[in-house]
Amino acid sequence: MRIFGLKSAVFIFCIGSFVSAHADAQRISPMKAGNFGRICSRPAGAEVCDAYISGVADAGTLAKINDRNEGDPKAPAGFCIPQTEAGAAMRGKVISWLKAHQNVLDKPVGESVFMALHDSYPCSSGNAR
Repeated sequence: MRIFGLKSAVFIFCIGSFVSAHADAQRISPMKAGNFGRICSRPAGAEVCDAYISGVADAGTLAKINDRNEGDPKAPAGFCIPQTEAGAAMRGKVISWLKAHQNVLDKPVGESVFMALHDSYPCSSGNAR
């Protein structure tokens, strides 16, 4: 019996990539958005892609919760993804966004995925967590 599956390992890696000892020198993945888009466009890359996007989505949501807990309830949410949204749907939106924004393909993957989620899942005043 495997203790950790591929999804668990990738999720832990993704979450770990958002943690840093120094606030002013945080780690950013060296992977470029274009390479990520190619991985996500292949069936073999779907699980890894979904796990990474879920990690970015979780980090964005947790940042908003942290802002609220630190006394800034009006801090804007980066995006508002419905709880019922499936990973494949998020992947499809990220891939489409990357194809429509060729100018970001040389940028860091995290920045580009965040912007794709931001544009694909805007928050209305009623659904910002």
